[in-house]
Amino acid sequence: MRNRWVLVTCLAVALCAAGASSAGPLQKKAGQEPAPYFILPTWDGQVIKSTSLKGQVVLMAFFQTWCPDCQRTNPLLEKLYRKYRDRGFVVLGISHDRGKAKDVEPYIKKYGLTYPILLGDFSIAMNYLKVSPQRPNFSIPYLVLVDRKGNIVGRFVEGRNEETHDIRKLEARITPLL
Repeated sequence: MRNRWVLVTCLAVALCAAGASSAGPLQKKAGQEPAPYFILPTWDGQVIKSTSLKGQVVLMAFFQTWCPDCQRTNPLLEKLYRKYRDRGFVVLGISHDRGKAKDVEPYIKKYGLTYPILLGDFSIAMNYLKVSPQRPNFSIPYLVLVDRKGNIVGRFVEGRNEETHDIRKLEARITPLL
């Protein structure tokens, strides 16, 4: 009987503590997830740091060159990039090809991509896509939209969100942020 009383007391304290911590003034606003810091090489040997993108609307497009859906999506992203880059919009392609620059260079030329293409690693996938050693896979294309304040405001995954293949729906998400 005494063990049951201790268990009930512990549960009550835990529930009260959880309720108090979730209602406190430090609770972040809905939809405001700060974009994690990154530093990655581009396919042509440059380096891009996330801090250099502050104040811009950024669409991160995780892809692989062999992916048919990515081959359809990336040229559409190029159109958006050209249309809105003068208004502070940046597309970052993040390749997860094993061949790195060797695979990416012909792909860039084939599709006429002018936005920066980064060579992704496990850390960016872990931080932005929530992969882990236990769950290392993710669907592509996977798009992450970051606002001018550096907050993730949208995640669009092939097979779950139309924004990955419907350029008008994606554009409707981007333009209010510009």
